[in-house]
Amino acid sequence: MDDISARELADGVFVSQQYLSRVFTEFMNCSVYEYLTNYRINKAKELLLINSRRKVQDIASDVGYSDASHFIVMFRKLTGMTPAQFRKLYI
Repeated sequence: MDDISARELADGVFVSQQYLSRVFTEFMNCSVYEYLTNYRINKAKELLLINSRRKVQDIASDVGYSDASHFIVMFRKLTGMTPAQFRKLYI
């Protein structure tokens, strides 16, 4: 839910941001930003299905997006559909 950055992650494990990015990409085959985005969208998918009456804006906030419009854009970019379309397809 928190707005976390690569710098904060690096500080949390006591390494430089550049080192974290390099090691993360080497082992995860994606950037820290891509990983966090994928994680948040996957969590949003769960919440959309589990909480079918919750507003998309609330779920966006739950997974760390302060702007619901940006959340919808990112969700569509990764899934090919809006959160509402996703929910309608699977419920």
